[in-house]
Amino acid sequence: MSKKANNQSKGFYAVLTIALVSLAVVALGGVYYYKQADGLREELHNTYMRSFHDMADYLNDIDVELKKTMLARDAGQMSTLSAQLYMQAEAAKACLAQMPVENASFDNTSKFLSHVGDYSSYLSRKVIGNGEVTEEEYQNLASLSAYAEAVNEEFSKMESAVYDNTMRVESLKIRNPFVVHADGDSFQDGMTLIESMPQEYPSLIYDGPFSEHLQTTEPELLKGKQQISRFTAESVVKLFLGEERASKVAYESDGSGQIETYMFSGNSDNGSISVEVTKEGGMVLWMLDSREVKEERLSVEQAMSAGELFLSQRGYPNMKSSYYDVADNVATVNYAYFQDGTTMYPDLIKVKIALDNGEIVGFESLGYIMCHRDREFPQTIISEQEAREKAGTHLSVDTVSKAYIPLDSKREVFCYELKGTLGKNNFLIYINAETGREEKILMLLESDKGILTI
Repeated sequence: MSKKANNQSKGFYAVLTIALVSLAVVALGGVYYYKQADGLREELHNTYMRSFHDMADYLNDIDVELKKTMLARDAGQMSTLSAQLYMQAEAAKACLAQMPVENASFDNTSKFLSHVGDYSSYLSRKVIGNGEVTEEEYQNLASLSAYAEAVNEEFSKMESAVYDNTMRVESLKIRNPFVVHADGDSFQDGMTLIESMPQEYPSLIYDGPFSEHLQTTEPELLKGKQQISRFTAESVVKLFLGEERASKVAYESDGSGQIETYMFSGNSDNGSISVEVTKEGGMVLWMLDSREVKEERLSVEQAMSAGELFLSQRGYPNMKSSYYDVADNVATVNYAYFQDGTTMYPDLIKVKIALDNGEIVGFESLGYIMCHRDREFPQTIISEQEAREKAGTHLSVDTVSKAYIPLDSKREVFCYELKGTLGKNNFLIYINAETGREEKILMLLESDKGILTI
């Protein structure tokens, strides 16, 4: 064999060796990543199974605890059962959120779980406050219990099917892992059945964040108002922004959120401006000017005065500044309506004021639009001294005023607002002026950058 042929032969074997090594590396890599993926699928499979079985346990516990709650009369017992129901309902909702079923909505089941925890908490607070559970409220509990029993029964059937291997969890099908044998129903079928079950418990109106009447609340300020045209909305924007800034924005689209609006937007000198105007009544819902505020030349007090003047000039009289926050040389101030010496906290408008020149760069009036009206005050209320006594002796009271405040349900109550100190911290305590009940306690967070509440 010639030297040239020998070299060619060596080159061929070298290339072949490299190719075989490369194939081996690829094969080994494939095996490694397959095992990795298989391990992840198995881990996901176990997570789904754990959530599924935990959900079954929580639903069973809720069914049992609701039946116990129907028998409870003692405040301590009601409080204990309520705490357990709330925790079980929240845990069940967390499990529900991990169910990986495509094209399925769990709205009704989630809503039911929210009602369970919140309604029981409401009854607990009522009993602890020396109130009594009415017959209607017991009937509400009975309806919730009946629905819980039906949901629990269906879920138990699915759990039995999993144990009997007529329904199984297949981690290879991640988007829809609950698959079936020929003679079984799928998990998705089971959940669809539960979701379609008629919710025969009544609308629950009570002081809780999931109270039914919140979903049908109408904006007070827009009741009876006529719908305006897009061209009228343009005039509203011009009056609100002033002609110079308004000339920079134009109609963009219709907004279809909680309140239907006309949306306008455009570019300012070094930012953008957006405005939404309600179709009914032609009220500015919100405005935002994103221009950069490079320096702080005004005090917060001057900014508050500028915001109050702005509101007054645009048809929002008697607005009182309360809490504020300063960031990026912009003061965000909360203004509440003031009627007959009483602060109406539900009627809230948030205003952003640039601290370089006092220009209004942000505005949001949802609270005001939803709640504003002239209130009628209760005829019979406790005295200021009684309110101080209700607040206890630990709070060193500095000032007492009156206010309407919204509860979590947005129902309003007329209160004495007691501001005072405990140790190094300032607090607000709200005492119901009609019943003497302690409605809310807030701690004030005060710094050079603002006054906020928690």
